[in-house]
Amino acid sequence: MASTIYLVSMAFMALFLLAIVGAIVGRDWKAYTPTLRPEGSSLSSAAGNESVWVLLFVVAALAVGGGATLFVSGDSYSATLVTTGGIIVAVALALAFLFYLFYGTYAAAKSRGFQKAAAVMAGSWILGLLVVGAITLNLLLG
Repeated sequence: MASTIYLVSMAFMALFLLAIVGAIVGRDWKAYTPTLRPEGSSLSSAAGNESVWVLLFVVAALAVGGGATLFVSGDSYSATLVTTGGIIVAVALALAFLFYLFYGTYAAAKSRGFQKAAAVMAGSWILGLLVVGAITLNLLLG
């Protein structure tokens, strides 16, 4: 006889399948007319605003500066707080490196005449190559 867990799993999948069929059949998809969204979203308008970039830079600089201060403070604060400061600095520098690696590749590809999708692909390819390199080093040295 089948295990109880398999029977329960089958029942849940049957209910899930019925819900999907009901959602597809219940909608009048033949009468659907797509509408155009406005040109810019709130995120794209915020990305075009210089004040947002300045504010983000100040917050990032304060976070890295505060983390570095905590990291070098030594015995003034608890060991966990000093370790947290070091982690904050390491993560911020790693994210900045990855951002500049991706964006530098993206900008170089765009300036050479590639379309946006091809430029994003090139930046993603570089990040993927970095991950493959890290995995290779981990396998060889670990």
